[in-house]
Amino acid sequence: MPISFSFSIRYIVRTGLLQQVQKLAEPIVVLTWKQQDLIDELKNNGVEVHILPPAEKGSNYLNLRKKIDYWFYHFCLKSPTRKNQVKYLRQYSSFKNNFKSYCREKYNILKMYMPNTIKKLFNEEKILLQTDTNFSSIRSWVKNLNASIVFTVTPFHSQEDILLRACDAEGMKKITAILSFDNITKRGWIPVKYDVYMVWNKYNYNELHRIYPYTKQKKIVITGAPQFDFYYNKKYLLNKSDWEKLVGIKNLQQRKIILYAGGPKSLFPNEPQYLKHIDEAINNGEIKGNPIVLFRCHPVDVLQRWKDVIGTSNNVVFDSSWTGTQNLLYANITNEDIMKLCSTLAYTDVHINLVSTMTVDGSVFNKPQIGPAYDEIAPNKANLLKGMYWQEHFIPIVKSGGLSLANSRKELIDLINQALCNPEPFIKLSQRIVEEIITYSDGQCTNRVMDVLKNELA
Repeated sequence: MPISFSFSIRYIVRTGLLQQVQKLAEPIVVLTWKQQDLIDELKNNGVEVHILPPAEKGSNYLNLRKKIDYWFYHFCLKSPTRKNQVKYLRQYSSFKNNFKSYCREKYNILKMYMPNTIKKLFNEEKILLQTDTNFSSIRSWVKNLNASIVFTVTPFHSQEDILLRACDAEGMKKITAILSFDNITKRGWIPVKYDVYMVWNKYNYNELHRIYPYTKQKKIVITGAPQFDFYYNKKYLLNKSDWEKLVGIKNLQQRKIILYAGGPKSLFPNEPQYLKHIDEAINNGEIKGNPIVLFRCHPVDVLQRWKDVIGTSNNVVFDSSWTGTQNLLYANITNEDIMKLCSTLAYTDVHINLVSTMTVDGSVFNKPQIGPAYDEIAPNKANLLKGMYWQEHFIPIVKSGGLSLANSRKELIDLINQALCNPEPFIKLSQRIVEEIITYSDGQCTNRVMDVLKNELA
């Protein structure tokens, strides 16, 4: 069971999946970074733990993989919305860089229409995997583990890439449960053919068939999302007063709470404007009832960029999520972290985020969901931001009607007022998001994954 970043901990360890596997087999956890508190915890629970040797990939191999990415996006993914994000992000790059990138992509794609080019590409990849990476040494390392099955939730992750290829070469049974509903269309080529695939919903099921036609001969099971099981278990809810102290909310005095879940700077550099607009609207009385805004920072973002825009405010409480100290992606997600998140979703009244999975998380708790879809910093590029909501993985959310899009600052304020005063119409629609994206709302998705693993282990 490889764990290559924080969210895998939540899925494999905190759901209790690993503990259930221990009843049937001897699991080996392979970490891609040294998280000593997690290592100690796992070992104390009788789990064998190893640190994966870093993958080493030479420049020739990396350049070849870029060409394979062009092939994958153009000939396999074939998603009509793949370029929505590419077009959106181009506005933050220079014309020179955008032009060079565009020419390089077109050149590589045109070359692939030449006879036997793709066949040669993959033949070369097999050779360079042996000669320009440390595949051989990792394969030897894998052999010493004496494992017969590999189970991963991140088959697309670059740090697991060579490990999983080595497991394949050693003839292991290969099982994957795709970590998130956007991974199939948003991540790159998955080089290993798995014996079993587990996914969140019917859309993921069809995406696998379209992008990887060989999966029509494989087992694909819709299990829902185990990491959402926490939301259906009341033991993960803190006492409200304890939660208020934890996130730093004081003197609430019946004020309602707007949760703003921020996105990463790498994707949404202009996003702090929306938090500023909400703060200003509370100050001038446009948002009724004098609510508080609880801002939850994204795990791979920093609070300071938001504080720099908002400045001093009596309306905004800043809260951080799990974040690694050396690398933002590497943190041990604890049960306490999960309880804090569950309580935050439960005890806030209206949820706002920008094209985020948090829309689904909040919908489980029957909260109105609002998404900004305008840009006052770059108004002539607002259509590109709106396009982000219409990416293939996110379209079912928008079409469900459970997410209300605000096309201007005024619409954002109006929607917040409506949701605070009369949340019921929003709540009814939000449940469609849950049905569309995680399929099951019974808190038993971990058991569904475990049922698949039991069958395969047997």
